[in-house]
Amino acid sequence: MSTSFSTGPVRVALLDDHEFILKGLTAYLEQVPDITVVGSHSNSRTFRAMLAAMPVDVALIDYALAADDMDGVALVKTLRSRHSTLRILVVSAHEQSITVNMLLREGANGFFSKNQDANDMLQAIAEVMAGKTYLPPAIGVDAPAKLHAPLSPREWEVLRCFLDGMSVSQIAGKFNRSLKTISTQKSMAYKKLGVQADAELFKMKEQILLMHGRL
Repeated sequence: MSTSFSTGPVRVALLDDHEFILKGLTAYLEQVPDITVVGSHSNSRTFRAMLAAMPVDVALIDYALAADDMDGVALVKTLRSRHSTLRILVVSAHEQSITVNMLLREGANGFFSKNQDANDMLQAIAEVMAGKTYLPPAIGVDAPAKLHAPLSPREWEVLRCFLDGMSVSQIAGKFNRSLKTISTQKSMAYKKLGVQADAELFKMKEQILLMHGRL
């Protein structure tokens, strides 16, 4: 387990509400000579306090924390707004493309699946430290350059109506647009979000609304 980083020793902080995973990942990284684990936390409150108190290069954060803690997308957005140079690598078993897309769109530098081999973690850290976006090969998301394309106002209003239970024909009537136009706008919104099917969209409804400031 040897690696080196062009930037020198890397200061890493970890956040995961599962003690077993937190301790296991901490023990693994502490064996790497060029990595210094500066802190490991089980909740975002103490984690954010630590980030405000000491320099950290890479934050490894779980996406789904405890029920009374911050949503993963909101946490990434908060960290990015307060720590512009921090590399944020989300570590999670939630591998849906829409989840990964939203995390990257809000400022995460990469996504690491909990189903990956532990040795892949060193590559992930090296890539985000080099300014790259890290994604597991198995995750089917669009190229990172396309992930930041925001929904247009019309794409969002079509998606919002669809999430409210309206059909394509009802939305067309509401906005006095053709069925073809509404279908195209819905398809474009799906592509930007990385959604493959209606069921996937509704499964992620709260996160989509949160991302667009509707909650």
